[in-house]
Amino acid sequence: MAWADREVCMEPDEFAYHVGWTVTRTGFGARRYRDPRFDQLRVPGRVREEVT
Repeated sequence: MAWADREVCMEPDEFAYHVGWTVTRTGFGARRYRDPRFDQLRVPGRVREEVT
């Protein structure tokens, strides 16, 4: 079963590792891919006054 899972996701996993993404296995044939650069984004600050 593990072999089949790896076969199904091999190409996308290799791409993700190549570009530096993290890969989380979430089930058979299911993955979560995340680019760690998203962790560097900041939340925009509060707008001080309304523009009309």
